[in-house]
Amino acid sequence: MTMKAYPSDVCVGQRGGFAGGHGGTALLRSLPRGLYIHIPFCVQKCRYCDFVSYCGKEDDYDAYIDALINEMRSYAGTEADTVFLGGGTPSILSAAQLERLCGAVFDIFKLSSGFEFTAEANPGTIDAEKARVLLNSGVNRLSLGVQSFNDAELRTLGRIHDAKTAYNTVLAAADAGFENISIDLMTALPGQSMESLMNTLNIAAELPLKHISAYSLIIEDGTPLAADYEMGLPDIPDEDSDRDMYAAAKSFLESRGFYQYEISNYARKGYESRHNIKYWECREYIGIGAAAHSYIDGTRFSNTASLEKYMSGDRLSCERELLSEHDMIFEFIIMGMRMNRGINEAEFRLRFGTDIREMYGALLNRFESGGFIESADGYIRFTEKGRDVSNSILCEFAE
Repeated sequence: MTMKAYPSDVCVGQRGGFAGGHGGTALLRSLPRGLYIHIPFCVQKCRYCDFVSYCGKEDDYDAYIDALINEMRSYAGTEADTVFLGGGTPSILSAAQLERLCGAVFDIFKLSSGFEFTAEANPGTIDAEKARVLLNSGVNRLSLGVQSFNDAELRTLGRIHDAKTAYNTVLAAADAGFENISIDLMTALPGQSMESLMNTLNIAAELPLKHISAYSLIIEDGTPLAADYEMGLPDIPDEDSDRDMYAAAKSFLESRGFYQYEISNYARKGYESRHNIKYWECREYIGIGAAAHSYIDGTRFSNTASLEKYMSGDRLSCERELLSEHDMIFEFIIMGMRMNRGINEAEFRLRFGTDIREMYGALLNRFESGGFIESADGYIRFTEKGRDVSNSILCEFAE
């Protein structure tokens, strides 16, 4: 399995939506946007993490929330149907701070009927009180960064919790009233065996979960884990083992009622992550907070990663990109093909004013005849055979 999986709250989001010509911009403007709010604080930095986050900044929490609310006011009245409170570690904030922040979302934005409001939390930083406050403040989906139910693997990753704490946190969230609980898991970890992965999956399947994300570990440059890797210290599963773990996880989770709807995401029917689907469908979203990315009116832009600048009100960075139509089309294809249902041909035509088969007919015919891609119900998608070589296939659409 060569299409690597990236954490969905930031990395995928940075590749998010666009609006094409021929009415595409008007189409996206008419739809509710996604709202992402970044909390860049952690108890400690995980050894694999290269996201923008800060430790030991407790004295800045209130000022940072002030800055978030000020930025939100610049979008006052905007309609959103998904909200994602991500990090970092949002659950590092106090119950009162979380209540204040969530209240501001409802005061400033217009949330559509049936909205999805996700908050990320890490075991070791959330208790029953915080869970109840989040639920009472309008959060209706909780995403917990578990990563593994193996203590040795958690220590290697630099996580602050152990397996028992993670297990009990899920139960506590359910007891607090959360029906829609998701956890993140990681595969191809240092020292991870097929046996330890299956043990983690068995424990997860026993819990009251509606969604499981299972990502392959990525060794990011500049992280402590990368430094260890360069010295040959961690025993990282090779690519074949990674592929075997992916296949085993998919087979097991589907046997336990979690169907795969995106390359790294599994859900019980009706509990897919609607916010992340916005990214994969290349729809518009607003990013609030330090280092947050947005895509609005055909332009992708980001906020400064500097906590001090952001809190002072000097939030916009110099990163600003207006995508070409070629880029828009390629991103629509590469992101849409991450999902098991694939690309909707009618939506491609609506966004870009042409049939996808007029542009890529020869490629599609070749990959369909080879058994790598299939068409059904108005969608073009990978077969299982095609998913194994998906990166190579997608690269041909970029040319």
